[in-house]
Amino acid sequence: MELLNCWDMKKCERQKGGKKVNDLRECIASKKKMGHSCWAVAGTLCGSEIQCTYAKKIGFCTSCEVYEIYNRSRGELGKAIKKIFPTEEEKYCDTMLKFNENRTVL
Repeated sequence: MELLNCWDMKKCERQKGGKKVNDLRECIASKKKMGHSCWAVAGTLCGSEIQCTYAKKIGFCTSCEVYEIYNRSRGELGKAIKKIFPTEEEKYCDTMLKFNENRTVL
């Protein structure tokens, strides 16, 4: 089973070695190796705009096919990420834990 990274699905060419890296720099999701969890990474470029924190961008992300496919609770391939990409899953869980901790403090 091949699980495409977000940059392959969206064809943004901002992954390491991509055609647009010289103009737009490497995407933070690529740098962090979070291509199946990009909605959890602050600073990704979506819809021609830099997206801020998870809390500010998640509304935009929920309508994206990457989120719809790889979302851990509802995505058809979300559960596969845990098995195939355990390091990415650990980063994703850490990000979500920090977000939830900060949200309860507010």
